[in-house]
Amino acid sequence: MVSHGTAAARWGLWDEWPALIDVTVPCEAGRKIDGIRCRRCRYPQQEEIVEHAGVLCTTPARTIVDLAGMVGLPTLRRTVERSAVLKLLDLDALDRSIHFAKGRRGLRGLRAVLADWRTPNGKTQDVRSDFEALVLPRLVSMGLPRPSVNEKLRVGDEILMVDFLWPEQRVVVETDGAATHQTPVAFQRDRHRDQLLIAAGYRVPRVTWDQIQTESDKVVARIAQTLEGLNHATAAKTKQVG
Repeated sequence: MVSHGTAAARWGLWDEWPALIDVTVPCEAGRKIDGIRCRRCRYPQQEEIVEHAGVLCTTPARTIVDLAGMVGLPTLRRTVERSAVLKLLDLDALDRSIHFAKGRRGLRGLRAVLADWRTPNGKTQDVRSDFEALVLPRLVSMGLPRPSVNEKLRVGDEILMVDFLWPEQRVVVETDGAATHQTPVAFQRDRHRDQLLIAAGYRVPRVTWDQIQTESDKVVARIAQTLEGLNHATAAKTKQVG
């Protein structure tokens, strides 16, 4: 079956196809074929194999485990983020594939990447874009409280879908991707949303794609500062009342 980088491209986890077709086979007997690269690794369990678009392929979970031993941590993190956007991030399946892959390279790094996606109920949080998938784990890895993602919020007579919500602190973080927020109509819609949320007592820092690309640590630090400042203010009020 196809595996590794070729499987990643078929599932949409990678934008580019590898130069050679990666395959995993039960044994390496027989002649070599130009353009095909046989990967030396444990043959997949039956549950790690699926027919995808008419071709036998490793599952997304097994594909990610295979990639963990051949790519750096940044690429692995982006692959996991993309799988979350495509609704292919199955933590239970990944845990089983990691268990089957005992002793392989890259598993420690993969476990660290997956830790930011684990929620108390064991479900993967619902992200709708590469942008949200990039921002969420960075917020969590900074030690911030885990926000609700793509939450429906009633504000006055309207129901808004907000990107990240901290209900106790009344903070909403909206992420502005170039594809969906840089038109005149989108600009006016975003300003309307911000006005409604601010009038209802929410703080609404907006984060742009360019900011995440060029100063992500500073952006996350500012969000952390906002949350911590509100926590201190709440604690001070409580103390005064007491």
